[in-house]
Amino acid sequence: MSFRISDFRAALGAGSRPNLFKVKISAPQGYDLTAVEYLCRAASLPSSTLGTIEIPMNAGRRLKMGGDRTFAEWTSTILNDENFTSRSELERWQNDIVKVNFGVSDIGNRNAGGLGTTTVSNAVKGLYGTVEIFQLREDGSSVNAGEYRLINCWPSDISSIDLSYDTTDAVEDFTVTWTYDYFEIGTPTNEIAG
Repeated sequence: MSFRISDFRAALGAGSRPNLFKVKISAPQGYDLTAVEYLCRAASLPSSTLGTIEIPMNAGRRLKMGGDRTFAEWTSTILNDENFTSRSELERWQNDIVKVNFGVSDIGNRNAGGLGTTTVSNAVKGLYGTVEIFQLREDGSSVNAGEYRLINCWPSDISSIDLSYDTTDAVEDFTVTWTYDYFEIGTPTNEIAG
């Protein structure tokens, strides 16, 4: 079989570009993360791993079957706007999941343990959200097979931001690690699995 460049070009088309993407966060009620759609500068398509079940057979052979699927945490990098809007909302979301009492106004709420005591917040309207990642075409439309929805997600880690007098030609950014239950691929259907 000979290799023809025309077959290769037809199979590739325009090719998917890693810089053509969009991230949308649907946070629980009360949080405004709409700016992340414009400020998310780096992300990835999520990964999952299908475990292996090995069943011993005759003569030392093993039958391998698919096992449980696990979903790795997902990370995004977000530009920090001048008012810390997205970062503040993400920190507030984390604090509503598990309240960390460090402020002077929280002294009456502390347990006998003192600084750093954590308590579950009673003000939570909902803990989990949805993150959508869209792989885009050159015309701005999304590729159905490149649409991922992270279900029941929450920001488990918000990275530090390095400060330095030496850095004069950059905008701050930070990474957010998202924990979620599972993801869906493509356009959602309204069918309920029976």
